[in-house]
Amino acid sequence: MIQLPDIRQIRIFIAIEETRSFTAAANKMSVTQSAVSHSIKSLESQLECKLIERLGKKCILTPHGEVFLHHAKKAVEHLAHASQKMKTLNNWGYSALKIGASHSLCQYVIPKTLDNFYKKNNKAEIFITAGDTSDLLIDLAQGKLDLAFGIHRSVHENDFLFIPLFSDELCFITAATHPWATDPQATRDYGKERFITYGNDTATSKILDTHLAGLGIKQRSSISMSNMESIKEMTTLGLGVGIISDWVAHDALKNNSLVKHSISPPPTRQWGYYVSKTKTLSLPEEQFTSLFNEELERVIEKHHS
Repeated sequence: MIQLPDIRQIRIFIAIEETRSFTAAANKMSVTQSAVSHSIKSLESQLECKLIERLGKKCILTPHGEVFLHHAKKAVEHLAHASQKMKTLNNWGYSALKIGASHSLCQYVIPKTLDNFYKKNNKAEIFITAGDTSDLLIDLAQGKLDLAFGIHRSVHENDFLFIPLFSDELCFITAATHPWATDPQATRDYGKERFITYGNDTATSKILDTHLAGLGIKQRSSISMSNMESIKEMTTLGLGVGIISDWVAHDALKNNSLVKHSISPPPTRQWGYYVSKTKTLSLPEEQFTSLFNEELERVIEKHHS
């Protein structure tokens, strides 16, 4: 393991750079000059390089010293910030929330929810983790998350409490120039199409694969993307038939760059959030879930407008 300089050595080094003098640095740090000299000698020995050159009564940094100074100042800033955070944590009413959410929710719902939350609550810090529902539930089980917003899967019913918020349907989308769009009455030959879908082994892909198989739709080939924007972009370019929820594709459908084609019956996803079965939501958590639901309703309402 690499031996790291201690904070006292770093502060003394920065003081020398600021004052350009061992004597002035000693006065600034309220230590003896010999203590300053010993600290720098020890630091240089530890780093195996010369950091400071003495020119008479003045001191200048070597090239190595300049590089170390850059990182040393950042380290002190980060530690000072962390220290301030800890002091804030000790204040009455302060809390930290660890929220997990799917990539789609992080893109379309979480940003405005956070903005509204911080306008009403300045005594809480929220840490967001984006991921697929299955991955988020692993973090939730390990105590790394307080809440996990994602898609309901019955396989997790025995481990967590799921609070439903809304459901959506998946549909096909194509470019406006695709044969399905130019000739809606044409027979769809699914076996000849390349589907563009979300993720491999995700909650959405598992729902979709099961549903399409039940309809007897065989996928000739597919392109798996990590986010919805990529699906829309590749579909717009005519690279295949996308499968997505229409509220995510709202703007593209409205400006006619993409065309919606229903799947009958449609694959349905139930969205909500997971918590530990023994958990009681704190006031900040209740505020966040309420604001999340409000923003979600706004997004869905925008789609229907």
